[in-house]
Amino acid sequence: MGTAERRRMIMRVLCRRGHETIANLACEFGVSQRTIRRDIETLSLSEPVYTQQGRYGGGVYVVSGHRIDQQYMSLLQTQTVEKVIRFAIHGQQCSLQDEELGALRALLETFSLPHTKKERNCDI
Repeated sequence: MGTAERRRMIMRVLCRRGHETIANLACEFGVSQRTIRRDIETLSLSEPVYTQQGRYGGGVYVVSGHRIDQQYMSLLQTQTVEKVIRFAIHGQQCSLQDEELGALRALLETFSLPHTKKERNCDI
């Protein structure tokens, strides 16, 4: 993953979670804390991100409500969700093809709630 892509991903993480510690970001992206600090310094020039010191509540924050981009579901994702809803309404089992499962997984990745440290396999 390159620098620009990592910074985009950091912004996505911050927009979903609201805030995160530098240590957790470093663990999650597999880089040093210094690298994350440089990324945040650079991002803060063009994005509404800021740091706050403190043992409790310290870390990197994004201004509440900020969104980096409007995200839309792909046609396949929309069709798959509609298919699952149709089957659920009628109380029927729904069988999905591999492409449809992949579309649903991508939705979960994009819109899931923040994960705990243990779920991310970070010991911080």
